[in-house]
Parts: sequence; structure tokens; C-alpha cells
Amino acid sequence: MAVISVFCGSRTGKNPTFAEESRQIARGLVRAGHTIVYGGGSTGIMGAVADAALDLGGSVIGVIPECLATVELMHSGVSDMRVVPDMHARKQLMHDLTDAYAVLPGGYGTMEEAFEAITWSQLRIHRSPTGILNSGSCYDALESLFNSMLSNDFIDNSSRDLVHFSKSVDRLLDWLQGSLGQTSV
Repeated sequence: MAVISVFCGSRTGKNPTFAEESRQIARGLVRAGHTIVYGGGSTGIMGAVADAALDLGGSVIGVIPECLATVELMHSGVSDMRVVPDMHARKQLMHDLTDAYAVLPGGYGTMEEAFEAITWSQLRIHRSPTGILNSGSCYDALESLFNSMLSNDFIDNSSRDLVHFSKSVDRLLDWLQGSLGQTSV
């Protein structure tokens, strides 16, 4: 099966829906036989994703920079934990392992990782699809921004189509599965 990089927050956010739907995504990916690659943390949405996948016996790869690999943050239950020198090495390794991206609720780091993946796809550095779970409408403004970029001719339709937004866990999982069949992985 495929390897899915999950970009998500080290906090859970205000809305309990964020963590619950993220756990549902992790369970759906594991049930489909996919491996999850994520940022290696034990807290927030990251921890929820790893815990949900591990509870089902799923394959999980953590990638964490040395500066964050403290006992308090690094997930002790992930057997395939890869400690890398810095954030750049983390993103590169995640990109190297990945067949598709799932972006879940998160903050600046989540957005930075997602934007790099989208930009690299636009530049044809990779062909991995990116799906964004708009859990609790947390990414409504981001979807609006992308549509504004399109309407203002900063991106074209093919670039806008590189990113799929879904407010439903099931729809995002279905979209990821369908997208994997369309890419050369």
C-alpha cells in the first residue's frame, strides 16, 4: 500500500472535533493498509493520530528533529522513530517517503509543511496529491485564500487542483484512495 504523510498540530486546538476527526483519518488510513508518516510527537493532533494508528496495529513512522526529540515530546510508542538534525531534514525525509499528503488541523508548522508539499507538486518535484481535512471549518479561510489566488490569476486551475479540501473524513479518505490510483507511486 501507500505511505501517507500527515501534517498536523502539536496542540489539539479548541474544538474536540479536530482530534476526533484526526483519529478517524488515522484509523481509515490503517484500515486501508497505508503507512502513516508524521512529525514524531506525542502531543496534540500528532499524538492523537499516532495513538489511533498504533491502537489498530498500524505502521507508523515518526520523523522528529533533534531539537524536539525530548522525552516529553517524542512519541515513545512509535517503534520506527527517525531522529534527524533539523526541520529541513525532517521535511526532506517525509517527502522522500511519501506517496500522498493529508493535512489536518494545526498551526504555522502544519501550514509550512503543507505549503512546501503543494509548491513542490506545482514545480513537479513530486506528484504526490495533497488533501486537506477542513475539520470544524478550521480551513475555510485557507480554501478561500486559494480560490482568491486563482481568481486573481496568481495560480491557474491546474495549480488550484493540486489541493483538495474536504469537510468529511470519509470523503477525504475516498479522495486520497482515488488520487493514489492516479499517481505513479
